[in-house]
Amino acid sequence: MNQRERILVILVGSLVVLGLGQWGFTKYKTALQSRRTRFESLQDRQLQLSEKRIQGAIADRQMGEYLVRSVSSDAERARSDYQSWLFDVVEENNIREAKISGEKIQPVGDLYRQLTFKLTGRAEAPEALGLVYDIQAKDYLHRIRTMDLKPAKNGGGFSVDLTIDVVSLNNAPVDAADPATKSWRVDPDAIAYADPILNRNLFEPPNQAPKFSGESTLQATKGRKEAFPLAFKDPEGHSVSYQLVDAPENVTIDERSGTLRVESDELQEFKVKVQVSDSGYPKRTVEETLLVKVVDPPPPPKEEPKQIAPEFDDAKQTYLTGLVQGANNWTAWMNVRTRGKTLKLRVGDEFEIGSVKGVVKSIDADHVEITIGDKSVKLTSGGTLKSAVDAIE
Repeated sequence: MNQRERILVILVGSLVVLGLGQWGFTKYKTALQSRRTRFESLQDRQLQLSEKRIQGAIADRQMGEYLVRSVSSDAERARSDYQSWLFDVVEENNIREAKISGEKIQPVGDLYRQLTFKLTGRAEAPEALGLVYDIQAKDYLHRIRTMDLKPAKNGGGFSVDLTIDVVSLNNAPVDAADPATKSWRVDPDAIAYADPILNRNLFEPPNQAPKFSGESTLQATKGRKEAFPLAFKDPEGHSVSYQLVDAPENVTIDERSGTLRVESDELQEFKVKVQVSDSGYPKRTVEETLLVKVVDPPPPPKEEPKQIAPEFDDAKQTYLTGLVQGANNWTAWMNVRTRGKTLKLRVGDEFEIGSVKGVVKSIDADHVEITIGDKSVKLTSGGTLKSAVDAIE
């Protein structure tokens, strides 16, 4: 065997060995993947069985709760017991002209039977709502399928028409006891259950409470009876009424006008709580706390001295007799005849003649201008001072 043949044999042998190794690795990988797939399948199966077991336990517990809430498995006894309980509820809620009938018993598979009852009567709104509450609060396997509430044609109130479905489980005890607890589906407090239904106006937007827009601090005077109108306004314009919730004996309020009256002989501070209600439906009420401060009365005003008018006014007999021009300025000659003297006045001079007190503002060849307070008076030759002042008042 020459060198070339030897190399060829080695190559062929290597290919054979490589092919066998690849085949063996593929077989191993396939077997490993198969085992892994089988293991995951068994795990999924185990999870499914565990979930079914849990669901079965939940179903058993739920069925136990249903059995406690079910009426008797004896259909006739169940009908009699439930109908008797309905009559008690009707009597407690003062339902007038009440009629209750068990209409039919319908089997549903091999699990339970459905009993249907019809209840009719007449009642006011609170009694009708009390009837519905008592039925829903009883933790039976039952439901109000239909409810028809209409204003009664005669006698006032409403006509009530209910259709009720009741479940009787086939596995329930024949002598099944009444549920001992209330249903969690309704409020435990009957008043809280009824309030949002009864206390609402179906024909108008929700009623808003009155609003306070005045000052929360009031100042009263010691020894006086003070009156404070309270500024409450109702958004819908309803009339409002007032009453005191917490206040001292020296405080009263007018229920209609809302005028708060305070009388105190002591310097003190105290709080007054006022309750205000509107006439809307349902009635809304709001409370406001006010602080009242009793202070000393203000000091009496100072009396201004009375000005006594002169018996005779010199200004009436004061004449402008001359306007004399000097080297640098003018001079106004004012002759006061009642005194027999002449005043020679220049610009800026102040004077007081009778009832007139003023300052010379300007002088020229035609007149003299005098400032009296915030007014200006022009006096010409031959005119009296008083007549010039009266002309501008």
